[in-house]
Amino acid sequence: MTAERRIHTLIEVLKKSEKYLKEKGIASPRLEAEWMIQEVLGISRIGLYLNFDRPLTSPELSKLREYVIRRSKGEPIQYILGHTEFMGLKFLVNREVLIPRSDTEVIVEKTIEIIKGNPQRTFEILDVGTGSGNIAVSIANYCENVSIVAIDISSKILDVARKNARLNKVHREIRFYVKDFLKHNLNNLGAYDILVSNPPYVGAVHYEKLPIEIKEHEPKIALFPGDDELIFYRKIASVYKMLLKPDGYIITEIGGDYQYKSIENIFKEAGLEVIEPIFDYAKEKRGIIAKVNG
Repeated sequence: MTAERRIHTLIEVLKKSEKYLKEKGIASPRLEAEWMIQEVLGISRIGLYLNFDRPLTSPELSKLREYVIRRSKGEPIQYILGHTEFMGLKFLVNREVLIPRSDTEVIVEKTIEIIKGNPQRTFEILDVGTGSGNIAVSIANYCENVSIVAIDISSKILDVARKNARLNKVHREIRFYVKDFLKHNLNNLGAYDILVSNPPYVGAVHYEKLPIEIKEHEPKIALFPGDDELIFYRKIASVYKMLLKPDGYIITEIGGDYQYKSIENIFKEAGLEVIEPIFDYAKEKRGIIAKVNG
């Protein structure tokens, strides 16, 4: 007589996954277990709660176990699922690109505010270090009067950004180019109304203090610029006359309060007018706005 196959219901699997992730030190075990089950089953959060008695098939259980094990070893949930949310939009991510974070949304929001404040003109925008394309795609999604060039250091990175532009139906508004902002000739990039960027800015001391989850999985090149953590801001200050139109803006993310004064001085010494800091949701200086004295 053969034994009956054990039936694993959704609610049972959810509780076991939550318990396992909690034991492994995951900060939000319930929420992340829900996300994984939603992804495996292709259902919404409401659908999850309406189907607690639904049995999971062997392939579904196998896929979920894979996800839970990967997460328990510290791999970011966004890489496991292959996507994340930013500015209310869906973005595909893999280990070629930095995971978009909510802190960067304040940079995008300020950029959108400037663009929407001048509805009569079309803004030419340069996104330096586009990564997943989260900044460029978000601006293109929420603003009609824009034309964007987005650059990054490799074709693999830009493959992700292009997919996100198509996913969010803004691929016609954005042109992507492989360009090393620090090393390549920038003469042929054109002139822009806004240069926006979330550049690598994490210094050596701060990088070593980052969570293992970040250091072991996210691309170091997108976080750590080398010995000089302000090298991208120095580069922007040295080339802005070539890249920006008169009265053009620089809107860039920074590492926080501790970097602000140094970057402000770099920009002022280059002849830029520093307009204001941009504060994140924790009230820390997360960005800086500067303007060309036309």
